[in-house]
Amino acid sequence: MDTILGLLAQKAPNLDEITRERVSTFRDLVVLENENQNLTRLLTPDDFYEGHVLDVLELLKVENLKFPALDLGSGAGVPGLLSALIQPQKWILSESEKSKAGFLKRTVDSLALSEFVTVFSGRGEEYLKNRNVNSVVIRAVASLTKIFSWIGNCSTWNNLILLKGPAWEKEWAEFCQNQPCIPLRIVEKREYCTGKEKKQRIILCLERVPRGTF
Repeated sequence: MDTILGLLAQKAPNLDEITRERVSTFRDLVVLENENQNLTRLLTPDDFYEGHVLDVLELLKVENLKFPALDLGSGAGVPGLLSALIQPQKWILSESEKSKAGFLKRTVDSLALSEFVTVFSGRGEEYLKNRNVNSVVIRAVASLTKIFSWIGNCSTWNNLILLKGPAWEKEWAEFCQNQPCIPLRIVEKREYCTGKEKKQRIILCLERVPRGTF
């Protein structure tokens, strides 16, 4: 089995040695914490690269990703914390489960990321009530319909980025069908595949339609 450092050197050669080592340290922290609480099932080097690192590398290529960005439902710190490790930018990690938020805070400190990463122990919509962000990024949390029911009334964001699987078209159709006037529009899509099974992934960038135009 390849090590995570070996995989990064082979598949992400643009990352410098220090960054690869920091990503490896992050994985070690996730694996260790996973013995205390369920953060992720993607723990082997191959699974961690294909299931977490690759998502982040693709996310960082998205033109519509603007900072500061809110990682809503950050869990183990993907994509926000891992993104900040690879490309230092301002991230807010919102996590409603206190034990997971505690892990995120400890990890931010361990990796010396406090200049770039803030952990909010609470629901993302609570953070958005009176704080502006340039992007809201969500991976594997809920359907678009449910997400919009949480944050749709918050006027502090205009850019929503979702990391989804192949069922995204059905999810988008259901969202549009349930809206009297569609409040979001697709402005960018990035498709790629992960793992030996070539599972389809897509990063969907949505922009809020200005009031009065729908």
